[in-house]
Amino acid sequence: MDNPTYRATRSSPITSETDGQIRINFNDVVLSMNEKKSDHQTPFDLFQYKLRRLIESIIFRTAIAVLFIADLIIIIISIAQEDAQVLNVISLILSIIFMIDIALRILAQGGEFFQKKMEILDLVVMTLGLIVNIVILNIDSTKGKAAKIVILPRIFRVINLVRTIRIIRHREHFKTGSRHLVGQNKKRTIGNGFDLDLCCISDRIIAMSFPSKGTDAFFRNDIVDVGHYLDLTYGDHYRVYNLCSERYYDTVHFHNRVERILIDDHNVPRLSDTIRMADSVTEWFDANPKNVIAVHCKGGKGRTGTMISVALLKTNVCKTAQEALDLFAEGRTDLRHGKQYQGVETPSQTRYVHYYEKILHVYNHAMPPPKVLRLNTITVTAIAAVGNGDGSDLFFTVGSYDGSLGTFQLKQDNQLETNSCKCEHKRDEDKIIISDIRLSPVKGDVKVMFFSTNKNVPKNYDKCAFYFWFNTSFIENNSLLLKRDELDNPHKSKTWHIFRENFTVLLTFQDEE
Repeated sequence: MDNPTYRATRSSPITSETDGQIRINFNDVVLSMNEKKSDHQTPFDLFQYKLRRLIESIIFRTAIAVLFIADLIIIIISIAQEDAQVLNVISLILSIIFMIDIALRILAQGGEFFQKKMEILDLVVMTLGLIVNIVILNIDSTKGKAAKIVILPRIFRVINLVRTIRIIRHREHFKTGSRHLVGQNKKRTIGNGFDLDLCCISDRIIAMSFPSKGTDAFFRNDIVDVGHYLDLTYGDHYRVYNLCSERYYDTVHFHNRVERILIDDHNVPRLSDTIRMADSVTEWFDANPKNVIAVHCKGGKGRTGTMISVALLKTNVCKTAQEALDLFAEGRTDLRHGKQYQGVETPSQTRYVHYYEKILHVYNHAMPPPKVLRLNTITVTAIAAVGNGDGSDLFFTVGSYDGSLGTFQLKQDNQLETNSCKCEHKRDEDKIIISDIRLSPVKGDVKVMFFSTNKNVPKNYDKCAFYFWFNTSFIENNSLLLKRDELDNPHKSKTWHIFRENFTVLLTFQDEE
């Protein structure tokens, strides 16, 4: 896991008091929460699952596609030749490989394989193809005895040609492989003809994703498939929450039961939007005990996890923000396919879930009193390993969802159109102090982004060195101290060679009347 702040190490059994919710110990291997036999996994179940993920991976499907293309070329060449026995042997070997592929699919999918018309068609066509290859070899071996059957190999090769073109046009396996590549080890709903990046976090809350990677056709197919699945599973009792600000789709696929909340990728919701969605979810759940919600962003982790955690708190499934974050993490990560954490992605998103917990329990589910503050100083410690080591390569912006409030360059060389500020490097204390920040007072949701012109400083989310969100209403004692694990981008272990363990950012404010 990249972020040690987020750990779920406790597990609890399924009892009558847990409403069927499964708590997952990250040290154990368990089945998906979507599978009814999650607590009764057998070695064969695990073998089937791993085999299915292997043969449906994009690498495996690409290898099979290359062999199909090779088989096509061999068949075309052999049609033009009188004596192509060597090519026929190679084509036979390839046919056997294709049959092994189908046998592996049958073993991995079990009875589900025979419920899919396209899979059955592949089985029939490939079986006939193998028979054709065997017949061709037998005919080639008897050509000297019966001249009248010399034309038969070419006829059978044409049959093989049609077979190969049909298989190449079959794109379902590539679509599945692409979905798995993008979905990584998030839990999926697999079965009854579906293979979707979709899982249940609680009895009434579903997490899913519509990745923007890949072609528009794949994006539309995801939407159509998810809509079909929700229709079959929940009928009229589902509502979709679309948290993407970067991509739109036709809501008719979900019978226009879609509520859109605009949140930028790898960022936080407006604090007011957390209240709005929580009220909407509660109203929907109260309307009918069968009603469920399906929440998605692009990857179905950060923004989705943030707002699902809000819904878990509002509906009293979880008592605390950390409990909600852990439950989402447990429900979203498939440990059979890797240990990579698939929960809420950034510390700022986690911070906003904790903000909502206070809104719910301290402010009676209303916005906290507004607080207007003036930013006085920003102190960055453990700066020696970051870029030039003295802050001269850094510049930062302050803004909100309403736009930028100012850009500040720490080295005054007039290369950027920036606001005025001062930067003092204290080498002995390994820190920089930014002061005299010419910035209007800030209020509500605020985002600070630090950029570096040094190529050695990693640029991850939002293409910057590090950033963070906060809400002024929750600033205490006019200061905000953020440690490395509370800063977006430095929280990732792959950046720790730059951002050392004692890397911190301290902001000080003064009240503004």
